[in-house]
Amino acid sequence: MILKRGSIEQACATWHRAIDHMDGVRSVRTRKAVSRMCRDLARFRARGLRCVADLDERGRDFLAGV
Repeated sequence: MILKRGSIEQACATWHRAIDHMDGVRSVRTRKAVSRMCRDLARFRARGLRCVADLDERGRDFLAGV
């Protein structure tokens, strides 16, 4: 996973593309993947990185069905 290698900006860009491709798909698998992504972002939220905040918001919107 890119996130474990420390390239948070690259990981966020990859997740944004993945969520783009999930548009309109509301399966258990996609919800689990986005939920896991949000949990993985938790340790980066305190760093104040804009890419993390944007992705976290997008993940929450996806899970809320927005």
